[in-house]
Amino acid sequence: MTVALYDAPGPRAKRRILVGSILGALALVALVALIIQRLSDTGQFREVFWDPFTTSGVQRILLRGLWATLRAAGVALVLAIALGLVLAVGRLSERWLFRQASGVFVEFFRALPLVLLIFFAFLGFPRAGYNISAFGALVFGLTLYNGSVLAEIFRAGINAVPKGQVEAAYSIGLRKGAVTRLVQIPQAVRIMLPAIISQMVVLLKDSALGFIVAYPELLRSGRRIYTNIGNVIPTAIVIAAIYITINLALTGLATYLERRQRVVRRVRGAVEPPVEIAVGQP
Repeated sequence: MTVALYDAPGPRAKRRILVGSILGALALVALVALIIQRLSDTGQFREVFWDPFTTSGVQRILLRGLWATLRAAGVALVLAIALGLVLAVGRLSERWLFRQASGVFVEFFRALPLVLLIFFAFLGFPRAGYNISAFGALVFGLTLYNGSVLAEIFRAGINAVPKGQVEAAYSIGLRKGAVTRLVQIPQAVRIMLPAIISQMVVLLKDSALGFIVAYPELLRSGRRIYTNIGNVIPTAIVIAAIYITINLALTGLATYLERRQRVVRRVRGAVEPPVEIAVGQP
């Protein structure tokens, strides 16, 4: 039985959709033009505000801020993926204690604001006798929060693998660890990839919260520039363009990896002969 979730639009509906899309695009263009006009009227496009970005001093400040942002985001991403895998395995464990402990950890840190985690590490650890830098506090908060979110992504991806394949793996004598490693995870990666890339983008943007603990990331570097020059809006535009470029690069990487996986699966399916597995024979 085929169940239709929605009816295909007819000729009239298609015309209404087309008219709505055109009107929406025109409204967006008008809004952008109005913003640009207002910026021009207030002198935000004067050369005196943009010329500093061509100097080596300002470029070095931006590059240092970019490196600090990528460094914090990269370290936090690696740690968050490792933490997420551990928590996902714990939540899928057959042991009640591991399941409950992992579930409480995930729900607790996923519910806390990231700013609170960063502040807790930066201000709370020194009071307990543990010195921590701004970099460490930022990575601590990013790791705990994003690791908890990634744990749910990993768990959902593993559970999305068809149960028939898992049961077939058990039927040929594989243990749970081998089933998870050889059957579920390779297929779950393809399912999880868009969500993982999306969370990477969120993590990269959240690294700007290092601003509150004086970590010299990209946003704080921008503050150094506009404090000395007074070009707040041009600096904000440049920093936004840098973030957008990095996020577009991550999205392009995800698209490339997904396309490559489809090609590899198609080639393997055409080249590799079917494997016959005999079960129950001496």
